[in-house]
Amino acid sequence: MRAIVYEELDRVALRPNLLAILALIDMHQPVTPTELAYETGLAPTTLRDMVNEMVERGHVRRLENKEDGRSHFLEVTAAGQRFIARASKAVRAAEERIERELGMKLEELRQPLSQLRRAAREALAQETALPR
Repeated sequence: MRAIVYEELDRVALRPNLLAILALIDMHQPVTPTELAYETGLAPTTLRDMVNEMVERGHVRRLENKEDGRSHFLEVTAAGQRFIARASKAVRAAEERIERELGMKLEELRQPLSQLRRAAREALAQETALPR
């Protein structure tokens, strides 16, 4: 699935890693880089480089943090919103390709896959709890 999503994003010249970070900024805005690093699990230096690229592209802006002069907030710009909208169309195109091959909607798989994930986690937890 990821390969198909990446292919669809590439068709419209969108980088998937920036999309994921941009979507998180959009979801949590205004958000500090520290909060964003916690959400993503990325190293602050890696995240800084990605944020700088999004700022240069005009997708994100930095806002002053009046409570902490050493920090700032990140916010998605109108251009960033348009980027997200274009990317959403590309992701939906990838989903539609998969649905055509499956002969069913991906939504129908959400619950069974969720159950599978929970069962696998439980099985792993039980196995790791066994004495060795």
